[in-house]
Amino acid sequence: MKKTVSALLALLLAGGAFAQTATKTTAPKPQMRVVQENTTTVYDVSTTNKKGTTQYGMIEETQTTPQGGTQVISQMEYSDYTPSKMALANEKRAEVSLGIGGAYSFNKDTQGMRMADMGLAATGQVLWDMSDHFALGADYMMLAPDGRSTDEYKYDRLRLHSIALAGKYTINAWDSWRFYIPMGVGAAQARMKASGDRGNGHTAQSADKWGLDLFAGLGLQYNFNQDLFLALEYRYTVAFVKAEDLNRYYGKGNYLQFHSAFLRFGTRF
Repeated sequence: MKKTVSALLALLLAGGAFAQTATKTTAPKPQMRVVQENTTTVYDVSTTNKKGTTQYGMIEETQTTPQGGTQVISQMEYSDYTPSKMALANEKRAEVSLGIGGAYSFNKDTQGMRMADMGLAATGQVLWDMSDHFALGADYMMLAPDGRSTDEYKYDRLRLHSIALAGKYTINAWDSWRFYIPMGVGAAQARMKASGDRGNGHTAQSADKWGLDLFAGLGLQYNFNQDLFLALEYRYTVAFVKAEDLNRYYGKGNYLQFHSAFLRFGTRF
């Protein structure tokens, strides 16, 4: 009997201990909730002018800590430049152009007759940019005013061929529309042919002469893109050749002077 009671008590005690153990195992433990957040912030500055758009700044990433504070975990600086159309054009230092237009001369002979009327003009030019505003190179120009005539006398031809060291000063080098000043100094050949009789028995005569020439003017240029441009250009040219050197009968002792205008087509490379 005693053994039976002892066995029952031992079984009850073991069951209570198991229940306590099971209760302790399944009870949840309190935990701290971790809350953190990453934030990316961009600090930037953008400036735009005739040379292009420049954008620069900093990308910063911060992290919010469980305690509510913040800390910087990364920083990166950046810079970006987008050139304008004219900046891309100015990067190309050389240009080649051809011009066609008209030429006129006010020179008169000893009888007060103008020796030429409006005629054709042509030019070709190769330039290299020494800076954004100034270019230097070579220029060929041909001026061919039409001859004038009366019943007695005729100036059949007046021609000027010029090969010059040429310059081009661009006033506003960062615009699509550009004003510029063409200039040059070189060697010129002037040629004149005349025929007729003014009562002195003068007949056909032809002569040519080389001399120094100078030209300067004003131009307006439009850049279609970084490669192609179109220009209107005026030039005033003085050839240090006297009219009497080309026509010994009626030529005056003054130098030949010409006004010319060109429509110029060109490309940059």
